[in-house]
Amino acid sequence: MVSRRDKQVFIDDCYVGTTEIVPNKQWQEFDSHRAVYLENILNAPTTMAIIAMDLDFAISYYNQSAQRLFHFQSSDVDGRRLGEIPALGLSDANRFKELVATVKSSGECYYSLERVVLGSYRLIEAVVSGIYDHQQQLMGFILNAQDVTSRRLQQERSTRKAAEEQCLGVLLRLSLDNMDVETFLQQSLESLLKSIPWLNVLPKGAIFLTEQHEQKKTLRMAAKYQLNKAVEASCNQIAFGYCVCGRVALQKELLFIADTHDNRHEVQYSGMEPHGHYSVPLLLSNDLLGVLTLYLPPGHGEKESDKAFLRRIADVLSIGISKRQTESALEYEAQYDGLTTLPNRNQIILHIDRALARARRHGHIGAVMFIDLDHFKNINDSLGHNIGDEVLRQVSRRLVDTLRKEDMVARLGGDEFVVLLSEEGFNPRTVAQQAQLVAEKIRDAVSQTYVVSSYLLNVTPSIGIALFPENNETTTEVLQQADTAMYRAKAEGRNCTRFFLPVMQMLANERLTVEQDLRWALDEGKYQLYYQPQVDSVGSIVGAEVLLRCPGRDGNFNRIDLCIDVAESTGLILPIGEWILREACQKLKYWSDNGIAKSLQHLCINISPKQFLQRDFVSLVQRVINETNVDAQRIVLEITESSLIDAKMDAIETMKALKELGIRVAMDDFGTGYSSLSYITQLPLDILKIDRSFVSGISHDHKNAAVVEALMAMARQLDLYLIAEGVETSEDLEFLVQKGCKYFQGFHFSRPQSVNEFTAYMERHS
Repeated sequence: MVSRRDKQVFIDDCYVGTTEIVPNKQWQEFDSHRAVYLENILNAPTTMAIIAMDLDFAISYYNQSAQRLFHFQSSDVDGRRLGEIPALGLSDANRFKELVATVKSSGECYYSLERVVLGSYRLIEAVVSGIYDHQQQLMGFILNAQDVTSRRLQQERSTRKAAEEQCLGVLLRLSLDNMDVETFLQQSLESLLKSIPWLNVLPKGAIFLTEQHEQKKTLRMAAKYQLNKAVEASCNQIAFGYCVCGRVALQKELLFIADTHDNRHEVQYSGMEPHGHYSVPLLLSNDLLGVLTLYLPPGHGEKESDKAFLRRIADVLSIGISKRQTESALEYEAQYDGLTTLPNRNQIILHIDRALARARRHGHIGAVMFIDLDHFKNINDSLGHNIGDEVLRQVSRRLVDTLRKEDMVARLGGDEFVVLLSEEGFNPRTVAQQAQLVAEKIRDAVSQTYVVSSYLLNVTPSIGIALFPENNETTTEVLQQADTAMYRAKAEGRNCTRFFLPVMQMLANERLTVEQDLRWALDEGKYQLYYQPQVDSVGSIVGAEVLLRCPGRDGNFNRIDLCIDVAESTGLILPIGEWILREACQKLKYWSDNGIAKSLQHLCINISPKQFLQRDFVSLVQRVINETNVDAQRIVLEITESSLIDAKMDAIETMKALKELGIRVAMDDFGTGYSSLSYITQLPLDILKIDRSFVSGISHDHKNAAVVEALMAMARQLDLYLIAEGVETSEDLEFLVQKGCKYFQGFHFSRPQSVNEFTAYMERHS
């Protein structure tokens, strides 16, 4: 056998070299040694597998390396062609045919095959090439092969190592980027599942974060990728110890399960496809931050290399979570009070800054309250700071519960709190009234008894209020103004509210005094009813309007408009309104029974919008009528136009229910509420009262005259009883009579009268 590259030839049994001819005997000795030498080389353990073939690919020689590599016996190959030996991987006819064609056309053909030899996976690379004589004539073929399993595994390990490092690098960069924890986890999960094909996991997974709910820890799904809706619903919140992820959280150990039939996979749902899991705890030291869970195809084998890589992934995720939790904690500490969880000084200053800027830009007016707890130091000194801290926590909760969502309360430190009421309105007086109302609610809430560790404690607040912007105050100056007002409250007896501006304080004091008078008058039965007659054109009495008078504790009457405003804002209007209704019905019943009110066709009683909108208003009216046994047909309830508009369809139903009781309904101050005429026609009204703003001076004001004429024409068309209010002169009366108005009310006939005066008036005019 001679190779194409050898230049050695035999002539007459002699070996012909490049410079000499060796005699046959010497050559035989040389050739014998050479044959042994070559045989040892060919059969050396490190030599590649060699199989020689003739021109028909019949095997003529193979070395021991080939026998070991392909694991065959001599009987398996002797006299057989290359394509007839299964161990060589060419028994497929088409594959063998392609190999033969490639070798004959290009001189050689490479191929590879995978085998399991003695239970071990082997990867073999082989090349089949031609053998040529010195004249370059093809003599046969040779197959050279070697086991490249180790090399390939090393290459795969190197490739996987590089890919792992690249994946970890991406996650590490994400962990350092500026994003919230859920965004970080979502991007990390997606990046992980798109870059680890060697793990052979399914492209789906989730990351959970540990949450503390009182004494119970749970896992909350913070990131997910291609999960079924049923999984999202079932696994959104997982208890420690439940299912795969919960067990990992409890045990703090990586967990592998091969499929869903494992009894540790407790979450089951209709249509669930078989799958396995790698679930990995995300730990910082020994603290559980969360759990990473990846989905595996059924039958996936557990691999230590996979687990080692996933533990490294978990370390990077833990670093990212910890970094953000630390940043969040620092940010929280910078903005919130650790004891009460309220915003701190920095936060409230920032919000007042913004509120000031908005107020100046849009013309709004806001208020800042400075709250200090009276004698709070005594609690700390006598009972200890633990008790005092719990009181502060309860105070903060009461403040939050009392305020609206758009308001803000902060703790400055110690027992000092600040409340911001921003964009309250455009009128300083209105804003001051609103601030005063809020302050009183705060006083009521904070002053309630506290129960702390079996102690019953009472704490009251002193409150200072500053409105802004007044001039060009800074936030610091606004806070100082509120603080100054708070110290004024301290100096004036504590447990009270004071304004920084004297005029606002005066208004607040006035409203507070009126509120106290209203409560006193209600408790002591001090309210009085006055009656203003309603007459026809010749002065004969036809009815009267009931008017409230609110006496103060100083013996004088308070302004009725202020009384009504305070009563509306404090809710006192409901019990006061009920008292008015009952008292008026009782008086009408008394006059009727004693023959005094013979010509009194009706008594008009004003009803506030809050009363009218109460769900039980009709039942209240019916109860009062039944209790007083008054003639319901002589009762007229006066409702303002604006309250009817606000009530809309509810007003119609309420009015219908009142009419079923026999009560008539009047619209008071008609013409001032800007309601549409089409809406008015839908209301079951009985009486219209033309507002005094149209009547006063009507004989000299052609515009008001035109309005009144139109209203009277409408009343006639709708068959409504019409009363003109505010008739003060004979000229106004004469004009109204000429235009067809029949009933009047005003100072021209009589001012409002006390019950005794009105009784005498009726006796004179009956």
